[in-house]
Amino acid sequence: RRLKTPDLKFTFRTLGARSRTKAAICYLDGLVNEKILQELLKRLEDINMDGILDTGYIQEMIKDAPHSPFQTIGNTERPDVVAAKLLEGRIALVLDGTPFALTLPYVFIEYFQVNEDYYNNFFYSSINRLIRLLGFIITISAPAVYVALATFHQELIPSPLLLSISAARYGVPFPTIFEALLLLFVFEVLRETGLRIIPNIGQTTSTVGALVLGQAAVEASLVSAPIIIVVAITGITDLLIPQLKGASIIIRFSLLLIS
Repeated sequence: RRLKTPDLKFTFRTLGARSRTKAAICYLDGLVNEKILQELLKRLEDINMDGILDTGYIQEMIKDAPHSPFQTIGNTERPDVVAAKLLEGRIALVLDGTPFALTLPYVFIEYFQVNEDYYNNFFYSSINRLIRLLGFIITISAPAVYVALATFHQELIPSPLLLSISAARYGVPFPTIFEALLLLFVFEVLRETGLRIIPNIGQTTSTVGALVLGQAAVEASLVSAPIIIVVAITGITDLLIPQLKGASIIIRFSLLLIS
């Protein structure tokens, strides 16, 4: 309906030995990369499964780097996004029975693009994209940088701030790395809990749980106040790019252990 052009082409495939699910590969003739299209068709032919019930099944079977934390295939349930991707020469895969369409190839910068960017002023949209990019850098590196500075490179911290951190850590029995790992783990537990319980109380439970646990941990001298601030900033910036949640967790803990 959105692309009233004879260049819009559909190629149909039936996937799943038992489910026999119909899939449509959509592209614009003249804009699509033929090599990518042929590679996609080849990978679809190589799928050998009893049932394909969702596009997520296909996404896992045909992506370029199975062990990478980053996606090489996008997914969306908005028709305007799919139409825009087709106009950029991408390929869309629609599966019978699921509202999510796959778009490919998917590049890294698309993580920081949101649908509203294309309907707003480009100055405002560009600033928002830079904020999301900065937020990603902060969320993966803030705990690691804090641990590295507080443990090994105190000379890089201004003296008043170093004295404040030392005073806050007085009486804490655990090393900084253990504090960071503990609080990041608790934060992930609270976030996952908020997603799994009833929606109208999930956000309240997560917020209250974080406040109560954080305050109690500081008063009990289990952790210091600065590390709570660092973990809070890490968690808030992580919410800027929800599509990168899995990759952010892996990179964050890897950098933290390396630091």
